[in-house]
Amino acid sequence: MQKTFLEKAKEKTIIFDGAMGTLIMAAGVSSVKSPTLLNLEKPELVTDFHKQYFDAGADVVLTNTFGANPIKLKGEGIALQMETLNREAVKLARQACPGGKFVAGDIGPTGKMLPPIGDCTVEEMQEAFYLQAKVLIESGVDLLILETMYSLEEAVGAVHGVRNAGDIILIASMTFNKTEMGYFTLMGETVGQCASTLERAGANMMGANCTLGSADMIDLTKEFRASTARPILIQPNAGKPVTRKGVTYYEQRPSEFAQDARILKEMGADMIGGCCGTNPEFIRALTAALSGNSIAD
Repeated sequence: MQKTFLEKAKEKTIIFDGAMGTLIMAAGVSSVKSPTLLNLEKPELVTDFHKQYFDAGADVVLTNTFGANPIKLKGEGIALQMETLNREAVKLARQACPGGKFVAGDIGPTGKMLPPIGDCTVEEMQEAFYLQAKVLIESGVDLLILETMYSLEEAVGAVHGVRNAGDIILIASMTFNKTEMGYFTLMGETVGQCASTLERAGANMMGANCTLGSADMIDLTKEFRASTARPILIQPNAGKPVTRKGVTYYEQRPSEFAQDARILKEMGADMIGGCCGTNPEFIRALTAALSGNSIAD
């Protein structure tokens, strides 16, 4: 019998996949309106990307649905395709998923701001997250992840929306900036504030992704571990981005990322994956590092 995600999480450090957008850009493909449309326009490519990450050692891949909530899709003029895009994304990830591995439904932020900065209400956001989560759950994901959340208020609304949609494992991952005063979200919330608030809201697990590279995530992971006893997911970028002639590059080597990942594990990370700039080679090096094997670029 296949072990559940929670059972496996008690046995080992769970390895998540790397960036989907990085592979899409490297393949030289794009969709006129949204990367999510590739679920319909180039389904075989999306399935292949998932397979590459599983082959590299990932225990979990995220569906290609980061921008597939109704509010985000409305801004792109494709809100009516919300259900289809999310269902197809789960189907494609499932096609690539071998036994003993898992599919996480990926939910990103709305891209809107709450008052007084913006005009999108918490209730509107919560409803949008509810609708996307409902489709993902009904389509058969093993767990859900709210990622790249830069507003704690929006993240809480997202947690409530997911909880209204169904009973499922939920990871809430925030995005932090590193300053001389410590780590803060774009809206000024601390790691401790995020951890305690997300726990009360109903997140089973929590963590951080994007913006920071693996080295800068080390102290952040330590702070997260001191703020919660719940499982932590850490997904760094491939170092700091460098822009040349309008093109952004990530120059960190997979071996450097993997060496830092060993420290992230020591600092308390229960789950580790990659964000912007990472690819299957990073996940392969990460897998080797956490298995105690030698690391090669």
